[in-house]
Amino acid sequence: MVGQAYLVDGVRSPIGRFGGSLQPMRATEFATQVADGLLKRNGMQPADVKRVIGGMVLQDMTESNPARIVAERIGVPHPVPAFTVNMQCCSSMAALILGAQQVALGEVDCVMAVGLESMSNAPHMVPGSRWGHRLGHGEFIDTLRECTLAGSKMWDDPWYMVDVAEHHAKHDQVSREDMDAYAVVSHTRALDAIDGGRLDDEVVPIQVPTRKGTVTFDKDENPRRDISVDTLASLPTVQKDGVITAGNAASINDGAAAAIVCNEAELKRLGVDPLARIVMPGTAMVGCDPHFMGYSCVDAMNAALDSAEMKVDDLDLIECNEGFAVQLLACERMGGWSRDRLNVDGGSVGLGHPVGMSGLRIAIHLANALKQRDLKRGGATVPAGSGLGAAVILERAA
Repeated sequence: MVGQAYLVDGVRSPIGRFGGSLQPMRATEFATQVADGLLKRNGMQPADVKRVIGGMVLQDMTESNPARIVAERIGVPHPVPAFTVNMQCCSSMAALILGAQQVALGEVDCVMAVGLESMSNAPHMVPGSRWGHRLGHGEFIDTLRECTLAGSKMWDDPWYMVDVAEHHAKHDQVSREDMDAYAVVSHTRALDAIDGGRLDDEVVPIQVPTRKGTVTFDKDENPRRDISVDTLASLPTVQKDGVITAGNAASINDGAAAAIVCNEAELKRLGVDPLARIVMPGTAMVGCDPHFMGYSCVDAMNAALDSAEMKVDDLDLIECNEGFAVQLLACERMGGWSRDRLNVDGGSVGLGHPVGMSGLRIAIHLANALKQRDLKRGGATVPAGSGLGAAVILERAA
């Protein structure tokens, strides 16, 4: 029999720019501080955690199974298992969904979900170098660029995410002017939320080692105060004769998030009040045509709503991860989502998009936004390259 799963609490690091404040640290290093801060502020011990599930995209073998690394670094007992999933941009939301399912099924009482990414430290590869290139050349491959593949060269689909974004712009008839205007909205809403203190409860300051000593990093550094439609209009497009620019797309970033999911018995034992209930059934993971990747977030949201026997009008707030402004605008229209309840505190175009972190970040923020606005229910959804989507529905617990 399926039980209940509750989002007890969730926190995240500030989001760093590419090569910015978090660049000196590996993903597991700043994720450790986030996870440790989450336990401490809830009066929990590492032994209270019975499973750790991580989501990360740009893993390399020096951080093999990052969920286990974080678990060990924060003192979770050795017998507690940990594993890491890679569902591209859906990774940490998939981790949250898996954690909620395991709690609801009674496998464990308490799960920690972690989403983490250091895009600044994505490695390069030289395939074939183990066995030597003899008189031939070796290709120096940037894994950061390769993670933006919309399909995969392994199934003969060499489109990158920017190709899909341009495809959406043409197919959905979204102009560059509309994209730039929405990008301003994303940055402005993010700055309003930062200045208004609405993100304070979800952000854990990170202690960053530098040559001059330890520096505290405590505020998202991606949103731009000087942004305007005019400044965005002056940016060059990524592709010749295209409409996608660095200004109307999500940026490359670093960051980590962590959340605790428990059942009712564990809530009582710990003496904590949850932020939200994860509606079950009311989660979804879906696939779609990789060339229409953006639609996957609408498909996932609709699947989650269908499983919960709800309609989109039952949602007071919607969080949709913004890979590109064009994707958000196309899905806003396709999903019938009203702007006044969509990404009310900004999205990834403004805040930034550490790919392994974002899915969990928007779920945590949704729970906080519902609480701050005294609202009841919301949905969070994220699309991913290769045509994948994930969504969760949350209800305020109190």
